[in-house]
Amino acid sequence: MRGARFLFGLIACLGASGFLAGGCGGDEPTNDGGAGGDGGSSSSSSGGEDGGPIPGSDGGDGAADAKPDANYPPPSITPGAKDRIMLVGTILTPGAVIPDGQVLIEGSQITCVEPGTGCNAKPGAVGATVIQTNGIVAPGMIDVHNHILFDIFDDDDWGPAKVYKNHDEWPNEPKYQAMLDVKQCLSNDSQGKPAWCASTPYGTAAGSLRCEMDKWGELKGLIAGTTSIVGLPGTSSACFGSITRSIDVSQNGLGTDKVQTSAIFPPSNPNGVCTNFGAGTTDAFIPHIGEGVDAKALAEFTSLGTMTTPAECLYAPQTAITHGVAFGPTEFATMAAKGMKLVWSPRSNFTLYHATANIPQARSAGVTIALGPDWSMGGSQNLLDELRFADEYDDKNWGNVLTPKELVTMATENGAKAVGLADRLGKIEVGAVADVAVYGGDRGKPYDAILAATPREVRLVVIGGVPLYGESVLEPAAPAPPGCEKLDVCGASKFLCVATASSASKLNQTHAEIKAALEQALKDADALTTADGWNFAPLAPLVHCK
Repeated sequence: MRGARFLFGLIACLGASGFLAGGCGGDEPTNDGGAGGDGGSSSSSSGGEDGGPIPGSDGGDGAADAKPDANYPPPSITPGAKDRIMLVGTILTPGAVIPDGQVLIEGSQITCVEPGTGCNAKPGAVGATVIQTNGIVAPGMIDVHNHILFDIFDDDDWGPAKVYKNHDEWPNEPKYQAMLDVKQCLSNDSQGKPAWCASTPYGTAAGSLRCEMDKWGELKGLIAGTTSIVGLPGTSSACFGSITRSIDVSQNGLGTDKVQTSAIFPPSNPNGVCTNFGAGTTDAFIPHIGEGVDAKALAEFTSLGTMTTPAECLYAPQTAITHGVAFGPTEFATMAAKGMKLVWSPRSNFTLYHATANIPQARSAGVTIALGPDWSMGGSQNLLDELRFADEYDDKNWGNVLTPKELVTMATENGAKAVGLADRLGKIEVGAVADVAVYGGDRGKPYDAILAATPREVRLVVIGGVPLYGESVLEPAAPAPPGCEKLDVCGASKFLCVATASSASKLNQTHAEIKAALEQALKDADALTTADGWNFAPLAPLVHCK
C-alpha cells in the first residue's frame, strides 16, 4: 500500500546508497519516455555532491515560522458577475508587495492593481464578484520542466538503485523499463509499446488514455498553484491544456505556440530551431543539456554550440537549458553573456546524481533561473514541494544565499521569461493574463508563506480569469455549467473544476472519471505483467499529505 508520505518524510533516505526515485523521461520530443534520458550534472559543478537537504528540517528563511492556514482568517465572497472578479488581499507585484490591495480581473485579463480600494473606481468593478482572500495574491506558478505523462507514477513505483553519473545510465534499470512500458502502452505512444499492450484497449487511438494522463499531471499542478506547465507530452491533443496551460502545445489558450522542447541530447533538428529563431516562430527553446556528473554530461554544452550551422546559433536568449548540473563558471559565463536561461530541477538531480546545478555560480554569473519538478518519481509532486526542496538544499549546501522572494520568482517571473512569455505571464500587473494563485498564511511574510504552503493552503487558482480550484466557500465564483466537484485535500474542503460543457476530445470528463480510468488501466497492466514481479497500481495521488 502507498504510505501517505510528504516530501521531507523521505528526504532522510536521499543520502543512502539506494535512492528513492529518478528524475526525467528520455526520448524524442514526440515520444517522451525512451531510454535516452534527459539531461544532467557533473562533478565539476558540485553544488553539494555530498550534501542535500537537512532531513526533517523546516523550510528555511522564515518558512518554519509560518503558522498553519487555519490560524488566519478564512476567505469570503460576495457573488457577482462571473466574468469580473475583484481579489482583495496582500498583492505580490513585480515591483513591490502591496500589503492591502485589490486586483481586478475582467475576462481573461488583469485590468487593475491598486493599493487600498483603488480599483473600486474602475467601471468593471461595478457588480463584480468580490473575493476577500485574507491571503496572498500571487502570480500563478510556471512549471518549466515536467514529464507530465509520467505523473501517474510516484516514488512507490520506481527509484534508482544507485547513484548515477549521467542520463544514459539509469534508464537501463529493469524496473524503469517496466514502468516505461506501462506509460507507453496507456498513452499509445508511436514507439516502444510492449507486446502485451495488444491485449488491452489502450494501445490504440480510440482506447488511448493520453488525455487522462495529461490531465492528471495538470491537476497535480493546479491544486498547488501552478497555472502553466511545460509538460513535454510529445504528440499533442485537443484535450491538453484544458485544466492548466500546457504551455508547449498549441492548446495553451494563448492563441500561439512558440515553445520548442527537446528531452534528448542531441536535439533532433538543431538547425531547424535556429531557423525558427530567425523567423520569429520560436521564442523559447528548452533542451535537456548537461544532466550528469561526468565529462560526458559536461561536453554537451560545447556540443550544443558546435552542432549547428552557423555555430553557436543556439547560444541565444531564446534557449533555456534544463538541468545544467555538469556546468561550472565557464558554461554559466557563456550562458549569461548570450542571455540563455537555466531551468533548475534540484530534487530529481539529487535523487539520481547526488548533485544539482551550482545555482550560486549561475546566479553570480547573472543567469536567469527558472524551476521545474521534472516528474513525480524522485522529482517533486508539485512546484510547492520543489520550492521547499530548493530552499532546504540552499540552506544546507550554500549557506542560505537564496531568499524566499528569489525562490518564488524562479517559479513565476523567471518561468515566464524561460518560456518566452514574460510580457503575458508570471506577474500581477495590468495587461497580464489573469493566471493567479492565492495562498493562506502570514501576510506579513508573503514569500515565506508560499514556501510553507501545500495544496491545502492554496485558497484559489484562477487561469485565464476562470477560477478552477479553491476553498469550497469560493465556489460561487467558479464556472456554472457543467459544475465543479468537491475534493478533500489533506482535510480541507475544496472545489475543483475539470469538466467543460463540450463533449469533444474528452473535455467533459470529471476528475472522478479521469481517476477511475487511470486506476483501472494500471490494474489491467499489472494483471498482464505478473512475471516481472512489479505492480504500478494504484494511481499516484494528486497530493501526498503530511
